[in-house]
Amino acid sequence: MTRRKQFFLGSLAAPLFLALAYLAANALAGDILGGVPFSPVFLDRDGALMQAFLTKDDKYRIFAPVGDFPPEMIEAVLLQEDRYFYGHFGVNLGAMLRAARETWILKNRRVGASTLTMQVARMRYGLHTRSVPGKLRQILRALILETCFSKQEILEAYLNLAPCGGNIEGFPAAARYYFGADVKDLSTSEILFLAVLPQNPNERAPRERRAPPAVMNARAVLYRAWLESHPEDALISAEIESAPALLCAFPSEARHFCESLRAEGDRRGPKRDRRRAARTTIAPDMQRLCEAHLKAHVERNRGFGVTNGSMMLVDWTNMEVLASVGSAGFFDDRIQGQVNGTTARRSPGSTLKPFIYALALEQGLIHPETMLKDTPVTFNEYAPDNFRNDYKGPVKAWDALVDSRNIPAVFLARAIKNPDLYDLMARAGIGGLRERDHYGLSIVLGSAGVTMVELVRLYAALANGGAHAPVRNYLGEGPLTPPPGDALVSERAAWITMRMLERNPSPVDYRPQTSRQTPVAWKTGTSIGFKDCWAIAIFDRYVLCVWIGNFSGEGNTAFIGRLMSGPLLFGVIDAMLAEIPPARRLPPPRVPADVTTVKVCAVSGGIPNDDCPQTVTTWFIPGVSPITKCGIHRAVRIDSRTGYRTEESDKPWIREEVREFWPSDLLELFEEAGLPRLKPPPYPPSDDSFGPRAGGFPPSIISPMSDTEYVLRRESSRYNQLVLQASADSDAGELFWFADSVFLGSAAPRERLVWAPDAGRWTLTVVDSRGRSASIQVIVTEQAD
Repeated sequence: MTRRKQFFLGSLAAPLFLALAYLAANALAGDILGGVPFSPVFLDRDGALMQAFLTKDDKYRIFAPVGDFPPEMIEAVLLQEDRYFYGHFGVNLGAMLRAARETWILKNRRVGASTLTMQVARMRYGLHTRSVPGKLRQILRALILETCFSKQEILEAYLNLAPCGGNIEGFPAAARYYFGADVKDLSTSEILFLAVLPQNPNERAPRERRAPPAVMNARAVLYRAWLESHPEDALISAEIESAPALLCAFPSEARHFCESLRAEGDRRGPKRDRRRAARTTIAPDMQRLCEAHLKAHVERNRGFGVTNGSMMLVDWTNMEVLASVGSAGFFDDRIQGQVNGTTARRSPGSTLKPFIYALALEQGLIHPETMLKDTPVTFNEYAPDNFRNDYKGPVKAWDALVDSRNIPAVFLARAIKNPDLYDLMARAGIGGLRERDHYGLSIVLGSAGVTMVELVRLYAALANGGAHAPVRNYLGEGPLTPPPGDALVSERAAWITMRMLERNPSPVDYRPQTSRQTPVAWKTGTSIGFKDCWAIAIFDRYVLCVWIGNFSGEGNTAFIGRLMSGPLLFGVIDAMLAEIPPARRLPPPRVPADVTTVKVCAVSGGIPNDDCPQTVTTWFIPGVSPITKCGIHRAVRIDSRTGYRTEESDKPWIREEVREFWPSDLLELFEEAGLPRLKPPPYPPSDDSFGPRAGGFPPSIISPMSDTEYVLRRESSRYNQLVLQASADSDAGELFWFADSVFLGSAAPRERLVWAPDAGRWTLTVVDSRGRSASIQVIVTEQAD
């Protein structure tokens, strides 16, 4: 060889070697499919496909490892595409020579000679192989693939990238799209059908759920070759000749739920191969049940303007999401159906009240039978009222909760401290919270928005003894282990709150007997302006939440939690319990060790005295729950000659009776309701009006509020005074008001006194005619000009 030839060959070899080295280095940097986008795929807990989403390059590719393909699938593909796959090194020289002769020398017809490895090289690297340079690049890439990867890896790449018509790539995606089945579950005729698609997908791919003649003919040819090694499959010849039943669509189940998981980027999912389908916790039967009940409920109430709703079901024992319905119709633009109601932030109405009561139980302010006041009241310039603008007067704590009375809830919200409701919501991770002062006491009635997911987590914490944990969207995330110390309330407070909520009566007239055997702890909520109505329940092992409303924020007076969401809630509950035999339901929850029962006065809820005519049993936390004695029932002595009250006891004309001593504000409500109470008789006029008497209620200052700063405007006749008002015991004839040591005036318990204070800190004291008193601190400032 001459030097010129050696130099020429050397000059060619060097770039070729560098090119091979560069390509090999790139190939070895990862697997063949590294960088290939695959469709986010979500399965239900049974393994059925719910959603497959397009990749970034607008393809449907569903990854499956080669071990998931049935042997028949691999055999059929190799029989169709590359019978000598395991015998060559990426290029079949004999086939290439025959193809070159037919295509370029004889020019009879275009014959393909690409091995399966060469096809992977073309698909993976986007090569154009109809020209000689393109074919040479394909061969070079195939040789590198064979050098760097095993046959199984190359086969896996082909099975996941093979074109199967339109934007369907890979046999796992084709199996789901055409037959609605996992590739492992295909029949032999279906396997042969898919195996012939990649050779000419444009002509062979089904359209409008029909198999074109080209694919039927190609399958018949492959079937004849298949019979040579599988004569037992002659029995399926009729199936081969018949057109298959085709779906030509992917399922679309739990669309909002799957969209949410995809949008979140799987932040909370288990660490797994991101190409693999994600198996979620969704129970398909419960998902369909919730969707069907929501759809039927909307249709029944469409005449009332009901068009949309959302629903969520969680197993509180492991926090798995079993059903999630984001709207009444994902593709219905009239209701903004693509908005996900389970993650949208809405006003919760009164659904947060149970947590106020749980905190009040924990802080020793109430027990279930504690008497609370449901009377008109104003907190600074915030004047809450009840939904029906009525007042019950004295109301038991449990009744105030289940009847959703606003005034008692606001009173308790103001009384609880460290933590209060805002602190609890912040600890629970409620998103979008603004500073505490932005809400004030209106947070009790739903001024701080929550999502359905957040609300379900809060109620699940009640069922889990106060422990707060995230919901779980994927199977296989391990045992439920809430973070240490992440308890919103104590187990005892959560348990008693649940028992209080179980006393909430059903909103439907009839329930099956088997359903009534399972307690339902539930609560409703209606937002201001009738924009949202909620119902949420804890029963058996489940937390179920329902929302009815409009994503546009448009109000509707039909959106009342108990009347609109409650029946839907119980419809789903009863349908679920009908499928769960009582023997399979959870046993009644155990009573916490530090919870007991005590007898209390049936009227006041206080520890009964000797004069209480009737008692009831209530749950009680020893050392925490209030132990105030009943002050309503008191024995009084009456001089039967005059009818006046007396302290004498040894005269024959003295009789003893038990009378009810109600605070003045409650007596006023009784009279307004047409239910006047029998008041205790007064002492005779000659009696010392300031003589101290045992027992009775001291005055309670209603206005102004304790430890509150009031800003007055001297130039305004409306805003330069404070109103003094207090409730008092039935036997308090008059109230006397003092600012520090300065006497301000007197008024009857139902009357108001006006005071124009100077700026400064004041101690306000009110004393009744029996010498009982109450004091508060207020701060008065003047608004600058």
